[in-house]
Amino acid sequence: MKILLIGQGIAGTMLAWALHQRGVQVRIADGSLPGNASLPAAGIINPVTGKRFVKSWRLEEFFPAAKHAYQALEQFLKVPVWQPHPILRLLGTAEESNDWAARCALPDYADYLGERRDAGAWQPFIKPGLSYGVIHQAARVHFPNLIGRFRQWALESGMFENKVMDYDAIPGIAPDYDAVVFCEGFRASENPFFPELSWQPAKGEALLLRLQNAAHITDMLKKTMTLVPMGEGVFWAGGSYQWHYPDLLPSEAERNFILRHVDEMLAAPFEIIGHVAGVRPAVKDRRPYIGASKKHSNLFIFNGLGTKGALLAPYWAEHLAAHLLQGLPLDAAVDTKRSGAGA
Repeated sequence: MKILLIGQGIAGTMLAWALHQRGVQVRIADGSLPGNASLPAAGIINPVTGKRFVKSWRLEEFFPAAKHAYQALEQFLKVPVWQPHPILRLLGTAEESNDWAARCALPDYADYLGERRDAGAWQPFIKPGLSYGVIHQAARVHFPNLIGRFRQWALESGMFENKVMDYDAIPGIAPDYDAVVFCEGFRASENPFFPELSWQPAKGEALLLRLQNAAHITDMLKKTMTLVPMGEGVFWAGGSYQWHYPDLLPSEAERNFILRHVDEMLAAPFEIIGHVAGVRPAVKDRRPYIGASKKHSNLFIFNGLGTKGALLAPYWAEHLAAHLLQGLPLDAAVDTKRSGAGA
């Protein structure tokens, strides 16, 4: 079987891996267009999210699949990919602390949440007057290592072409493949082969901060923003959401927005050493899009992973691979034919 993947962010990378593992002849085309959301992202896997501290959707299915796939790729590519990091959750109000304690008391949250009396290694760096919780089984997926090294391997293997695929050329190319799968991120909103899908792309930005004497910190830190240790005292700080944006570049307004919330967390001085931006391929119902084009039966889409791409991509890549190779039905929750998928 011969399959062409268009786009090699986290979706394209994990689908290429799933297909390669099954012996498929994979070809990848990616022109490294601006606005890619995967490379600037921290790759956070957070089991419990939101103001109500709720477990991520189908966590018990997705988390083992993610851990298994990323650890396998880590061994295959020989670069760090899967990096466990507990999250120190800052609780700023009595209501938050009470809600946290109530979640911790639930049996099905026992493996994920805990209470903390102090901030551990973060203590000298954060503002006083806060309470603390801890989120276990959290991790960071090192997207630059994963995507960059996988691209290098695919290039050396003759699988990768640095090329932007023109939509007009697709009907002429598609007959050469058993399937063509679009994994093109937020640009899918312009894809003429899937005009019925409803998109809500969100631009996100993050700052890279350097804290003095903080190289030993290994826990992530979260309140409104999340700080992720990147090594050598550097932390990724984000992220923000913009539903309307004039361009794909980092903006002064979002820089100030992130800084305002970081200042609510940190008492220690820091240096800004970087500012990144990308556009997430978000979907209104927060579920991925997987399925065939209504116009061409061998054109498919694998997209819409939104803010949880690190957690979702491995499981759904395997799911789509099984659909393409074995004809197994698509899960109704992600099928492009589902109710509400249209604009």
